[in-house]
Amino acid sequence: MLTVSAPHAAEALSAHRSYTAFPIRVAPLLTTHLTAMREYAERQSHIALWADTACQVHYAICAVCFSQSELRPKYRRIAGRVVLNAIVAYEEAYVGSLARDEAGEYHPAPGTEYTFSISDIARAAADLLGEKWCADSGAWGVRGYLQADGESHGYTLGVALSGVLHVETSPEGDGRDLFDVCSADRLSSLAVRVADAIRELRKAD
Repeated sequence: MLTVSAPHAAEALSAHRSYTAFPIRVAPLLTTHLTAMREYAERQSHIALWADTACQVHYAICAVCFSQSELRPKYRRIAGRVVLNAIVAYEEAYVGSLARDEAGEYHPAPGTEYTFSISDIARAAADLLGEKWCADSGAWGVRGYLQADGESHGYTLGVALSGVLHVETSPEGDGRDLFDVCSADRLSSLAVRVADAIRELRKAD
């Protein structure tokens, strides 16, 4: 059976594990990932299951914020349970909404799971960076190469082994992992984030 992972869920679960040990330090990171989950759920809120999930994740965010204001171990433990329940509900909503074949396996129609490629993101980011920028596609569209006219180095857009979108300076190798985006985001949003990452890398050069 194919295993699928809900966008932002793995990051939230990892932050939740750290939150149980270091609640004050990790709470801001945890709420950031929970907020991303809530926003994703809200985009699917025309489906009742997702609308309920968005509310549950919102309550989890409130629980973490309340535990931070009260600064009592009891409330942190409660917040931890509320958060974990929200993550589980979120993952169940995601799996429940996937396209499935007659055997119950995940089997989306071609072109429906990922509606654009990494190279599409690269070209859209190049458009945002300005007229001097161009982008080329890597093999099968799984990478994108961006470069400004007259410059000897460029930037490679791809997916890291961890599964996150990654921008890397070529050939130096300095890069950025884009933890705050996922494949469910709009092409325009991803292009903005990639363009911003390239500007950050250029400032660091």
